[in-house]
Amino acid sequence: MRIDRLAARELGEFWSLREDVTVLFGQSTVLRTPWGELRLERPGPLLREALHRMQFGPVSLGNVVPGFPGYDVPEQEWNEASRELLDALDPLQHVIVRHLAIGASPLLSVTPLSPDATFRPPPVAPGGDLRVPKEAVVRRPGQDPVLSYEGCDHRVELHGPDAPRLLFHLQGGKGDFRSPGDVPLPRSVVQAARAYAVAAGVLSAIDLRGAARL
Repeated sequence: MRIDRLAARELGEFWSLREDVTVLFGQSTVLRTPWGELRLERPGPLLREALHRMQFGPVSLGNVVPGFPGYDVPEQEWNEASRELLDALDPLQHVIVRHLAIGASPLLSVTPLSPDATFRPPPVAPGGDLRVPKEAVVRRPGQDPVLSYEGCDHRVELHGPDAPRLLFHLQGGKGDFRSPGDVPLPRSVVQAARAYAVAAGVLSAIDLRGAARL
């Protein structure tokens, strides 16, 4: 049994920069992005530390700001340091990749594909007939599923052994998708994935005839 399967099956949220973004630190901080250079004049210490960590891969920003809120924490409950960092990161949404994990295992990543991309998961995951339409799911032999479509501002990648189970839920499956010896995904994980999928634009309403409306 892999050691990451022994970790508690709890929701984790992580942040990183796109792999093709380079950060140059100095009196001003410069981000080299696929859409040109982005210059930050005298960024605060919290933003500098967050960018330093995020350039190396997914990190918990709770290690930069104690009490950093998850997507479902109302704004009025943020502490001042969290508010400062989130306000500073807001203009950089188009170069930030957001991740969900379950225990120690990566589960979902949302990568921005456009300089206009914004990503704000709703604090309460919407219910009702919302699902990922089949035409937005790309299955590649030997690789994890990818959710996207032409013109979408984000690409959502599902990872690891829980990916088929999560895709089942995002496509509107009811109940638990499990095989003998498996355990279901925690409700908090499914809710977070739905909220992330809504923010990424790949979860859509279903009309009365069953057709998806993106």
